[in-house]
Amino acid sequence: MPSPLTPAHQHVPGFAKAGTLVFALDNIATADFSSIEQLQVRVVLKTGQEILVEEIDAMELAMRIKPSVLESRRLRWPRWTWVLHNMVGHPLLQVLALFKRYKWAFWVHDATVPRPLGKK
Repeated sequence: MPSPLTPAHQHVPGFAKAGTLVFALDNIATADFSSIEQLQVRVVLKTGQEILVEEIDAMELAMRIKPSVLESRRLRWPRWTWVLHNMVGHPLLQVLALFKRYKWAFWVHDATVPRPLGKK
């Protein structure tokens, strides 16, 4: 169920994206985080335009305007899943970037980002 943003969240500076669409955060009228476990957020802009924000874009939007939806048991990761990403993904990204292999660097980084339980 979409909920209007609280007054504190209505004037968040910056932008978010949904795929290739970029929108201003202060143009969001409502944001429905009820499907955050599936990495989906439904956004309605003040113009009435509806946007489905998915995957990493949904996580980034949640972190910017309502980080509390990512807490507790709603979105769980198995223990140690971020270790591979932080200990392998980030260092390899840096090494590959030093050799100007940017596509490979970002692929390694993105491939090591863990998925929440229940998301394949």
